[in-house]
Amino acid sequence: MARLRPRAGKTLQLRLPLTSAVLSIQEDGSFAPAAPDARVDATLIPNPLAWLAASDARFIAGGEDAVLAKELAEILGKMRWDVEEDLSRVLGDIAAHKLVSTATGVLDWHRNAAETIARSWVEHWQEEKPVLAQPEQVQPFFNEVGEVHDRVEQLEQKINQLSTKQ
Repeated sequence: MARLRPRAGKTLQLRLPLTSAVLSIQEDGSFAPAAPDARVDATLIPNPLAWLAASDARFIAGGEDAVLAKELAEILGKMRWDVEEDLSRVLGDIAAHKLVSTATGVLDWHRNAAETIARSWVEHWQEEKPVLAQPEQVQPFFNEVGEVHDRVEQLEQKINQLSTKQ
């Protein structure tokens, strides 16, 4: 909230898959619904792939005030919602804990499955149907390119020396 206080009065549009919300930053750094005719300063769109990968780039930032959008994306991307605490007020402690632990298990399973599938495809594309090169296959090429680059620089220097002598 302290980081948002200097941005009081700015508005954020949070675009979700089925809905959108326009929020205004308050004097204390909190969010409140913005006036219906409020001009949107920054837009954030959740990045679903980043949420699955537990990345810090959880939002795609845009809008007129790019600096504000980037800062809000960073702040909101690092926030962690204590779902269990909020659910416990409605469902009770035990039910909230069970629900959150089950949901966490399902999300972890999905994340692990996606990683396993991605690793399998990479291996398939490197071994079975070589489309992707392995690092040890590419390194000699990089070394040769570096040598050619050095030779071209030496040749340029020679040409420059010969041209200045004349």
